[in-house]
Amino acid sequence: MQNVKKHRFSLLKVLFVQAVVVSILLAILYAVKKVSPKDYDMVAKKYVDVAENEQANEGVKKAWSKIKAFFIDENNQRQSTEQAGGKDEDVNGNLYPDNCTASKYVISEDICRPAQGKISSPFGYRINPVSGKLSFHTGIDIAADSGDEVSAAYYGIVEEAGEDDVYGKYLKINHGNGIQTFYAHCSRLYAAVGDKVDAGETVALVGSTGWSTGPHLHFAIVINGIYCNPAYIID
Repeated sequence: MQNVKKHRFSLLKVLFVQAVVVSILLAILYAVKKVSPKDYDMVAKKYVDVAENEQANEGVKKAWSKIKAFFIDENNQRQSTEQAGGKDEDVNGNLYPDNCTASKYVISEDICRPAQGKISSPFGYRINPVSGKLSFHTGIDIAADSGDEVSAAYYGIVEEAGEDDVYGKYLKINHGNGIQTFYAHCSRLYAAVGDKVDAGETVALVGSTGWSTGPHLHFAIVINGIYCNPAYIID
C-alpha cells in the first residue's frame, strides 16, 4: 500500500513538472509570437507611414507657400492682387463686373494646360450662345472632344465638386495664397472635395453638361476673389 502511494506521488510530481515545462514552453512560444517578423514588419510600416505623412505634410506646406500670383501694372511692376477688379472696360465701353479684371498678372508656377484644344470663347463680354444675351464670360472655353482628359492646372486641394444647371459637372481647386481654378461642363468628375491633386493630374473628363452647345471645358482663374483672364498664362 505504501509503495502504491509513493508511486502515485511520483506520478503527480512528474505530471506537475511536465505541466510547468509545458507552461514555460507555451510562454516562450507566446513571447516569440509577439515579436514575430510579421509584427516587426507591422511596427516598421507604422513608423514608415508616420514618416511619409510627415514628409507629405511638409510637401503640402511647401507647395502652398510656393505658388503666388502678382498683377502687373503699366510699368511692368508687380502690384497687390487685392487692388484689382471692377475698374476695367472693354472696347465697347462696357464696364467689367466688380469681381472681374482685365489686368495682366503672373503666377509663380508654370501652368499645366487644363485641356488640349483651341480657345473657342475668350474672357470678357460676349453674346451668350445659350441665352442669346450679352453677358460676361468669367473664363475661357477650350474646345475639345467629349471624354478628353481635364488636368489640374496646379497642385492644390479640391474645394468644390458638384453639378448645377449652368455649369453642369464642375470642380473648383484651391491652390493656396488666394489662387483658385474652376473647371466646368465636365462629363465625369474623378476628384472629390478634400482630394489633394498634383499639377497635371487628371481630375475630370471633358463634356457638355449644363448650359452648353457642345463639348468643351470652361476654365477660370480666380485670384483673391477676382476672375482673371486665363489666356494671359495659357498662351
